[in-house]
Amino acid sequence: MKKIISLLLALLLSAGSLTILAGCSDNGADEKKEPTSAEAGSTPTGEEAEEETEWIDPFADTDFGGRAFRVSSSIDENDATNADYLIRGSGELNGEAVNDAVFNRNQKIAELLNIKFEFTETSFSVGSAEGDVKSLVLAGDDAYDVVINDIRAMANLSRDGYIHNIYNAPVIDFDQKYWYTEAMRDLQFIEGGMYLLIGDYFTDALQSCHCLYQNKDILNNTYQDPNYITNIVFDGKWTYDAMISVIESTHQDLNGDGQLKQGEDRFGFTCWGRWGSMIPFLIATDIQFIERTDDGPKFCFNNERSVEILEKMIQLFNHTEGSHYDLADASVATLQTLFSNGLTTLVGYNRLGDLSKFREVEFQMSALPYPKLNEAQENYVTSMHDTSEIGVLLMTLPLSSMEYVCTVLEVCARETNRTVIPEWYENGLKVKYANGQDDAKMIDLIHDAITSPFALAYDQALSNFMMNSGFSSPLSSDNADFASNYKKYEKVGNKALEKAYAKFSENLENGN
Repeated sequence: MKKIISLLLALLLSAGSLTILAGCSDNGADEKKEPTSAEAGSTPTGEEAEEETEWIDPFADTDFGGRAFRVSSSIDENDATNADYLIRGSGELNGEAVNDAVFNRNQKIAELLNIKFEFTETSFSVGSAEGDVKSLVLAGDDAYDVVINDIRAMANLSRDGYIHNIYNAPVIDFDQKYWYTEAMRDLQFIEGGMYLLIGDYFTDALQSCHCLYQNKDILNNTYQDPNYITNIVFDGKWTYDAMISVIESTHQDLNGDGQLKQGEDRFGFTCWGRWGSMIPFLIATDIQFIERTDDGPKFCFNNERSVEILEKMIQLFNHTEGSHYDLADASVATLQTLFSNGLTTLVGYNRLGDLSKFREVEFQMSALPYPKLNEAQENYVTSMHDTSEIGVLLMTLPLSSMEYVCTVLEVCARETNRTVIPEWYENGLKVKYANGQDDAKMIDLIHDAITSPFALAYDQALSNFMMNSGFSSPLSSDNADFASNYKKYEKVGNKALEKAYAKFSENLENGN
C-alpha cells in the first residue's frame, strides 16, 4: 500500500497536478492564507485545542429579570399519551431518570435566562380542546406564553386565526435538529403561514408516534429466526405483502376447535377497530394528499396508488386469516394484554412511548415501523396521531412578548435535545427496553421517519375527505371501488379545501 501511494504521489508531482490544484480557488493564485498549526507542521497545545473547541452559549448574557414563563401543559388521561411529565415533571428530584432530567433541564433554563417556570395542568379532551382554547382567546385572556395540546384541535384554531404565525419567529432556529422543520412545513396551507410548533421540547410528538410491536419468540418458532421481520425491515422489504405473509404464517388455533377466538388462540395481527388503526397504515404508504400550486393546495390522491393502498388495506384487515380488529372489549389495555400473553405475533394501535409498558413480558420483543405499500416505495414513514401534542402561541400573547417567548422556547428545545431526549430515548427506550443494537437501530428508524402530518392535522377541517371518506369508510364497508367513493365526496372535499385556503390567505393578509 505504501508503495502504491508513493507511486501515485510521484505521478501527480511529475504531471504538475499539485501546482494546478493549489491554484484552484475563487481568488486565484494571489489568494493568501495564514497556515494552520497543522499545516505548519506543529500540533496545537492542550490549551490551544481547548480554545478551538470551546463553545460559548449565545444566551449566556440573557437576563429576563425573573419573568414568569407560563406553560399550559396537557394532562388529559383519555389520550394514549400526554406531554405533562416531559414538560413539567414532578417538580422535584425523585431518583427516576427521566423525571430528574426534566427537573434539571427546567432548573438550568431558569437559571440561564433568569426566568421562572409556571405550569398549568390542563385537561382538554380530544372533543373539547378546540373549544376550550378558543374560549381563552375570545375572552382576551393572556394566560399562557405557550399552549401544548392536540395537533388536530390546534390546526383548526390556526385556520380560524386564533394562533400566531411563527414563520418568521425571532430567535428560533428552525435549521436545528431539535425542531421537526419538515413536519412543520408540511402543515403549511400557504407559504409563509406556519403556526404549529413541533420539536423535541414538545416530546409527545415522538412518544405518541405509531409503531407495531413484534413477538420475536413466535417468529423464532415459525421461521427459526427471531430477527426474521427485523432483517426484512432493514433490507427495505417490509411491505403490506410481507406483513400479510407473517400474519397468515404465525396465527394458530391453540385450543384446536377450528376457530380463532380472542383470548384463547393466537392471531398474527391484532388491533383496535379500523378507523384509528388504519391511520398509521395509510400514512406509512407515503401517500401525498395535496400538491401546492400558485392557486393554493389541490388534492392529488385520486390515482392508481390510492387504489392500490385501499385494496391492500382491505386485504390486510378484512381478508387475511389471522388478522383481528374486532375486539370483544375494545381498549388499548386489552391489546397490550393480548400481546403480553403471547396471543398475537404483531400488535397495532400502539405508540412508541408504549414500549415502557411491556417491561414484564417474558419473551423477546421490539418495535417495528408500519409497512411500505410495496418495495418501490423509497422510505418508511412514521405517523403521528391527531391527538399528538404540539405547541402554539395564542393570539392573546402580545407581539411585544414574542421575542421573549421564542427565546425561551429555543433554549427549551435545545436543552431537551441535550438532556431529556437522551435520557428518555437513548437510555430509556433504546437501552432499557430494546434488546441489542438491531432493536435500538429500529427505534432510530421509526423516530427519523416522522413526517407528513398534514392529513392528521387537517382531515377534520377538510370534511374528513382524505382519511375517512377516502379510505376508512370504504375499508369498513369492504368496498374497494376507490374511484366511485372519491367522486361521491369530491365536491364537499374541494369546497372545504378552498374555504380553508381562503381563511389562511386572509390571516396572512391581516399580518398573521
